[in-house]
Amino acid sequence: MAQTAFHSEAALQRSPLTVLDPQGLPVEPAKMLSMAPRLSSLEGQTIYLVDVGFAGGYEFLEEMRNWFARRMPSTHIVLKRKPGNMFLDAPELWAEIKERAGGVIFGVGG
Repeated sequence: MAQTAFHSEAALQRSPLTVLDPQGLPVEPAKMLSMAPRLSSLEGQTIYLVDVGFAGGYEFLEEMRNWFARRMPSTHIVLKRKPGNMFLDAPELWAEIKERAGGVIFGVGG
């Protein structure tokens, strides 16, 4: 049985497609930021565990919360689901974390 090519020679020589980002272009270049300094200890800190919406992420963070409860009971853990989907900004959540958290762990599943 002969195999059929999916693209003809003429189709391969067409000009490339132009794809536009529906979110538009940034109005100013992104600023490079350094990572936050490492905490000397998690003891007594408030740590946010944030599920960003990947399958299995929330369950993984629940296990992590349980680990902290057993091994570091003085660490206050706040488990949150990021609103919306993983690609959308969540300014209210970021403000809450900035105000209340000593650290944050973003969880992904899979």
